[in-house]
Amino acid sequence: MSRSGPDKLSPAHRPRRPPAGKHVMPSLGEEPSGLEHALLDGLDADRMNQLAECLFTLNSRRFGPIPGAYVVICTEPGKRWCVAQLSADRGRPLRLFEELAFDSPAAAQRAATRLRRTRGESPPKRSI
Repeated sequence: MSRSGPDKLSPAHRPRRPPAGKHVMPSLGEEPSGLEHALLDGLDADRMNQLAECLFTLNSRRFGPIPGAYVVICTEPGKRWCVAQLSADRGRPLRLFEELAFDSPAAAQRAATRLRRTRGESPPKRSI
């Protein structure tokens, strides 16, 4: 019987130890891209932790990208929109697809829908 726990994950997909002190969600080993870092820079760390807890629950208590959970992010106000995938990771809650950048939010939304279909994913559903 094979195990699928954190010890079987590659180092980049293994949760890092949370910092000492109050409870915080772990973060995976992958660093945000330059654009992701610019978008997330300056956000409240406590709120990022709360978001990670919600996304962790939405992702059936697993870390990493959430299948089917695609969003459109404005990367340049009024000019550029990019497709991103939500991820249950305190340090990187969005995984931007920088190659999927568009001049309108509608075009980015259509690309997100196509990406979900191409990957055979459906919007996430959480059973209680």
